[in-house]
Amino acid sequence: MCKIQELSNKNKNYKPKYEMQDIFKLYGDDYISRHKLNSMQLKAIRDICECRTSAMGYNASECNDCKNIEFAYNSCRNRNCPKCQGDKRYDWIEKRLKTTLDVPYYHTVFTIPNQLFEIGLYNQKIFYNILFESASQTLKQFAQNLKWWDVDAATLEDKKTKVDLAFFGILHSWGQTLVYHPHIHFVVAGGGIIGDTLVKPKYNSKFLFPVKAMSKVFRGIFIAKIKKAYYDGNLEVHNELKNPNYFENYLDNLVSRKWVIYMKSQFHTSTKIVEYMARYTHKSAIANSRIVSIDNNIIRFKYKDYKDNSKNKIMKLSSDEFIKRFLYHIPPKRFFRIRYYGAIQRVAKIDTIKTIEIKPQQTRVKPQCKKCKCKDIQTVVVVDRYTRVVQGIMTPNIVQQKREILHSNSISSQFYRSCDSG
Repeated sequence: MCKIQELSNKNKNYKPKYEMQDIFKLYGDDYISRHKLNSMQLKAIRDICECRTSAMGYNASECNDCKNIEFAYNSCRNRNCPKCQGDKRYDWIEKRLKTTLDVPYYHTVFTIPNQLFEIGLYNQKIFYNILFESASQTLKQFAQNLKWWDVDAATLEDKKTKVDLAFFGILHSWGQTLVYHPHIHFVVAGGGIIGDTLVKPKYNSKFLFPVKAMSKVFRGIFIAKIKKAYYDGNLEVHNELKNPNYFENYLDNLVSRKWVIYMKSQFHTSTKIVEYMARYTHKSAIANSRIVSIDNNIIRFKYKDYKDNSKNKIMKLSSDEFIKRFLYHIPPKRFFRIRYYGAIQRVAKIDTIKTIEIKPQQTRVKPQCKKCKCKDIQTVVVVDRYTRVVQGIMTPNIVQQKREILHSNSISSQFYRSCDSG
């Protein structure tokens, strides 16, 4: 049992006192014994519990200046772990900068009615694929219509010329309170490509495409794909939905509703688009910093209530409910939550089109030697969870320093066993 301790964000060097790791260590085994989980959910729980512990092995880094050697436990690198997304995020940003046009960007969000959430929950892989396909097809369909672009169709040699759009999408399945809420955030370039030429939107900053018309097209494509998956026998449904007549009436009711698409131009500089990328790409359903307390099977965490002027509030859930909500958002095996479309893969090869240029060191914080504060350090050896050297060479100097640290009880006894085997 843990005593309740409030967290404060006033300190800039603030580190979370409670983590997902603590929750799974306290309540994970009990939850697993009482619920049926898939392999990816079980793996996520195990990896998060063992992240940066002796169970994951360790690595040794050497300072090229003072030759000081430091040891650290390996991270689990699971994409659902709140502690393991930082480096992946920065690497991804550096690659994306090469394909990011120097134009304003539009933040576009495709959502679906909550009546479809149950179908999505039991058919995650096919449901998410349909969501991606329907949303991307909608954007492409509007992009190919020349009336939305500042171009004179009469001057084009080929009257059937189509505009290629550059955009990428990120699947999110959660809301602030961890409820199941699948939706896709798209980052759409405010410029189209015809051949090797960049063309501007006709209505520039007002809007890229009309959202009301987009929502109708998106709804039609999505419903058609869901129906096809249902009649092909690819959807797992329950109760009344197994009856085709009921299923048709169920979808007809959804068609009569308004589907919401959000599109807003809010990125007018390259700095803003980079900040957005870092915020929405590699992240888990909840950050450790949002967890306020763990006490007697009760988890308290911070959330923003968007229905109440985005006020910061505290939600209290039982450990069972909290874990259940977190596991909703473990994606299927080998499922790609980030996808790229249109011209985004070829813009770097077009000399006539300018992409943004930002030095990598502006986004990445380099580690430094704890002894001399030098930033010229490098990893010299990595030992995995099975005590195998998977990178570098176990030198006598590393072995000696490790034994000295073990002697002062700074590192667990597992390091000693792995040292001897190395």
